[in-house]
Amino acid sequence: MAIVVNMPRLSDTMEEGTVAKWLKQVGDVISEGDILAEIETDKATMEFESFNEGTLLHIGIQEGDAAPVDALLAIIGEKGEDISALLSGGAPAAEAAVSAAEVTAPVVVATATATALPEGVIVVNMPRLSDTMEEGTVATWLKKVGDVIEEGDILAEIETDKATMEFESFNAGTLLHIGIGEGEAAPVDSLLAIIGPKGADISAALNPVAAPVAAKTVATAPVAVNDAAAAPVATPTPKAPVADATAVNASVQTGRIFASPLAKKLAKEKGISLSEVKGTG
Repeated sequence: MAIVVNMPRLSDTMEEGTVAKWLKQVGDVISEGDILAEIETDKATMEFESFNEGTLLHIGIQEGDAAPVDALLAIIGEKGEDISALLSGGAPAAEAAVSAAEVTAPVVVATATATALPEGVIVVNMPRLSDTMEEGTVATWLKKVGDVIEEGDILAEIETDKATMEFESFNAGTLLHIGIGEGEAAPVDSLLAIIGPKGADISAALNPVAAPVAAKTVATAPVAVNDAAAAPVATPTPKAPVADATAVNASVQTGRIFASPLAKKLAKEKGISLSEVKGTG
């Protein structure tokens, strides 16, 4: 099965690479460990070895051309294998899903940290030393905190998903901090080390300023309601209209009942004798 080899990120700040020279040609048989090409990063020209074996079926970036990290660099597979689907951008669903997840995954904003670092202090992250590397394990540290580092010095040996490789420094200064101990694994872009002037304050790099967090919708807890207030209010049963007590005067000494025409009418309709109604005042 053909394997797509992408432009690797050979330094922690590399965004694109330029193929300085191809050491293999289409049709050549490739063995694991063979040097495929020399690639110029933003800091140095490095040899890029193959982690796969087979026949070099396709070269995607010509000598002198630059391309972003993860661009199609080459295809290795069996001689005569059909790679048209890979050239047309076809990819297995699982691979496409991973790519989509990488694109949509939240990105850690390092701007606040970078601006807070003292001059000359450089954060070195776990590099992606192969096109499929997701995490690396520090096999051996060749430098220790306090050592003076020159550009090109080998800092550590790092195990990728395919091989153990030497990782050299692209910066000069003093090794101020080691972020991943020997035998420990960490994802690509994790803090590997800090290099800078001796005695520099690196607290800002060790405790980066948190990026602003999007406002969250806070679910309001249900408010407890007094049962009495929540209970439906009983609707009073309508009572039969009664003659207005203020309109009825049954206590007049003459015995004559004084009532308004409305009171008399209501009393008649309800069969009530106004003489028997006692006013309440």
